[in-house]
Amino acid sequence: MAGEANATTGIQELGTEVLATSSSMANGLQGPIRGFRFTANFTGLGTTSFKSVSGFGSTVDVTDYREGGFGFLTKRKLPGLVNYDEITLEKGLYSNPLLYNFFNDYLEGSNFTPVDAVITVYDNAGVPTASWTVINAWPSSYKSSDLSAEDSSILIETLTLQHEGIKRDVVARTG
Repeated sequence: MAGEANATTGIQELGTEVLATSSSMANGLQGPIRGFRFTANFTGLGTTSFKSVSGFGSTVDVTDYREGGFGFLTKRKLPGLVNYDEITLEKGLYSNPLLYNFFNDYLEGSNFTPVDAVITVYDNAGVPTASWTVINAWPSSYKSSDLSAEDSSILIETLTLQHEGIKRDVVARTG
């Protein structure tokens, strides 16, 4: 019976005020950040807005290691190299070929200097709420959506970036 009493106590009895982010019990917590207002600022290219940015991910390779002399049949797992997902940026195609030129400079070999990029998310008032710094980014792919006389949708250009790291900035900044 005591186990049943403990099972009924918990968050249900605390009420919804504990879950509300504006309550005094929330200790100043705010709601989650919404990801629909954002820009990217590239070193040397300036700031531009995008339809979407994807690829905020990283993984650590696992190296299996078997130690000798202990008689255990369990292998140890050691951290290996860090792999970062490629960042994919999509935006509407404009007459200014800024993203294409950025890619084409690498393609032609006239500028193969990786750049840093700061991706910043804003709240409804336009105040930066979160940002990520992409380190030593360079374009590995560029493409534009297909043309069709039967489709009146906006043309989208896609730029894929390779990079050497991404870090979430503690204090949001615009670049």
